[in-house]
Amino acid sequence: MSPTPPLVPYPQRITPVAAPLRLEGRPRIGVSSVDLLELGEVVAGLLALLHDVKPTVQVADEADLLLVLDHGNRGFEGLVMPGGLDPLDQEAETRECYELAIGERSATVTASSSEGLFRGATTFAQLLTRQEPGLVAPGVRVLDGPALRWRGLSLDVVRRFFPVDQVKKVVDLLALYKFNVLHLHLTDSQAWRLQISGRPELTDPRNWPGDEGSRNGEGRQFYTHDDFREIVAYAAARFVTVVPEIDMPGHTQAAVRAYPELAGADEPAHPLLRHLDPRAEATYGFVADVLGEVAALTPGPFLHIGGDEAFGMPPELYAQFVARSLELARATGKRVVAWQEAARSLALQPEDVAQCWVGEGDAFDPEAARKSAPAEYHPLIDIVAGSFEHSSRDTPQAVAAGAYVLASPSSVFYLDRRYAEESTRADQNERRTRVGMASYTPRTCEELFGWRPSELAEIPAGARLAGVEAAIWCESVTSFDDLAFLLLPRLPGIAEKAWTPQATEWAHYRDRVGAHGPWWDRLGWEGYYRSAVLFGPPYSSSKA
Repeated sequence: MSPTPPLVPYPQRITPVAAPLRLEGRPRIGVSSVDLLELGEVVAGLLALLHDVKPTVQVADEADLLLVLDHGNRGFEGLVMPGGLDPLDQEAETRECYELAIGERSATVTASSSEGLFRGATTFAQLLTRQEPGLVAPGVRVLDGPALRWRGLSLDVVRRFFPVDQVKKVVDLLALYKFNVLHLHLTDSQAWRLQISGRPELTDPRNWPGDEGSRNGEGRQFYTHDDFREIVAYAAARFVTVVPEIDMPGHTQAAVRAYPELAGADEPAHPLLRHLDPRAEATYGFVADVLGEVAALTPGPFLHIGGDEAFGMPPELYAQFVARSLELARATGKRVVAWQEAARSLALQPEDVAQCWVGEGDAFDPEAARKSAPAEYHPLIDIVAGSFEHSSRDTPQAVAAGAYVLASPSSVFYLDRRYAEESTRADQNERRTRVGMASYTPRTCEELFGWRPSELAEIPAGARLAGVEAAIWCESVTSFDDLAFLLLPRLPGIAEKAWTPQATEWAHYRDRVGAHGPWWDRLGWEGYYRSAVLFGPPYSSSKA
């Protein structure tokens, strides 16, 4: 076995046991029952994508790769069991645990659930390498399971709309790295990206500020019900749960332009700071209808109601709105997720989830903002600064309410941060000066790997940690390649921290993830950043 097999995230236990497995021709995938044939086809698709092979799938006792369901949970007693909140709202500790045994004649994944089988199959896929005339996997025994139950990515499809096929590529990437949540940020001031029955003005780009709605060229710029169902089903087949977000009462410029009655009679503190007014007669009917429809479209047990950055909204109105929206969301039968500011409502309950996002070192700097912004925006800057003065108290308030805390502090989880290290490609060194948020201090991939879930400064002692979730905001993203540029190679590092309970060192991780570039190409992520610390010496203008 290679001294460092290119596995990310790294498993809890891996032991050399035998000579390598050599596969030639069409790999055979065998499943232990008819019920697992669909899973077998998904695994076959993964192997086809990564390794350019065409596996066959059948119910069989002998195959190159066997997927065997064993409800006895045997052999998992020595593993570290996961902490946090299950995005499927289940309690089975070993559901994602698996054993992978690769011998000279075949490989077998054994688990107590289909999800565990899939996690083991992704490990097998990463162990395969091309050695003509076929593929080779080292002879090993892997015993593995996650450190945290909730491991997610929040994807902003508002500032940059990604059609269904591109969202599926995101799902493929998440599945490869054992993430299990795709949080879709579906609405914001710039646009409303999900069809809502009887409210066609929401998804009409003529009601969206500026030209953000047309940045992807021609064609529909929102998801129909069928589109959303297709995304949800594709993700579920790869054991990724979709958590939809309808952001309110702030970040609602598109909604109040479509339906002005939602904004109430008062003049906003600034024309760019519109919000849903809880005193307006139409507001709660709108909220109930939208949340009810989104909940009905979503098989998963969680619904995100936003709640962040309601700048300029009087605190008492904000608290009133969030408290009522929490009630309406719970009435759909879903558990509720909201950004950390929702704690200011004093209405969070132990079953709710507060998503912590304000990271240490990323405090809003009003003086810097005034220097770079036109004078007409200075009143807006003062309002924003006032809101952020309370942010350090949000997560402790959520903890005091007994709510779960989902860790997404911008300090390490916001992947729209610019790169500090150079690329091995000249064109990318120019691109990194404009792709990513300029207000965040650039950091290297190594710096963004230097954390552990139990040591996050933003999460108070005693918090019920649900898990972790990366976020990619798309204000600076103008193409799918820009998305690839920001996500990779940083996203796999978050996967490792969320999945692997033991500490792993940067040098060890770098050696493993550095081999993944060809897979990203094959998955359609060719625009990934060729970080010099991972892929070679820094670019020099003296080199061709």
